[in-house]
Amino acid sequence: MKRYGPLIAVPGALAIGDPGRHHLRLTPDAVIRRDGSEGRDVYAWDEVKQVTLDVPTTRFRLPGLVSTAVLGAVTVVTAEMLDLDPDDGAVELLVDGTSMRVPLSRHHVGGYWAPTVEGAHRLLEHLIRTPVQRSLLAHPESVIDIAAKLARSGANARG
Repeated sequence: MKRYGPLIAVPGALAIGDPGRHHLRLTPDAVIRRDGSEGRDVYAWDEVKQVTLDVPTTRFRLPGLVSTAVLGAVTVVTAEMLDLDPDDGAVELLVDGTSMRVPLSRHHVGGYWAPTVEGAHRLLEHLIRTPVQRSLLAHPESVIDIAAKLARSGANARG
């Protein structure tokens, strides 16, 4: 599975957040709010006006690597497996004039590299504004490549 920041390719869709817990699943036809494998709500793209991620961010380029290394070291020292699931973030959805805030589980402890979240926001805005582009969601690995380019272009523009 390909992953970039909060985005992860899953069969037939692009997930935002940890697909084993609270996440959004973007398909060519809809935005689906899920809790693991259980679907919660399905919103047709035409109803979705805005999607805003509220997750911790960092300016450090490889936050997952550091958190994994630190947790590994702590586990070795304590000789126990720690149960340190990352805290949930949230996602704000504006659907047909109704705003809602729902949990969004994260992949790792610590923040996401800020440009990856900015790239995800730019991708979401593009998908909302450009219906013809939603068909790309059937190929989530390619969409992640696009989001990565958006993130890098945003990071380069800031210097």
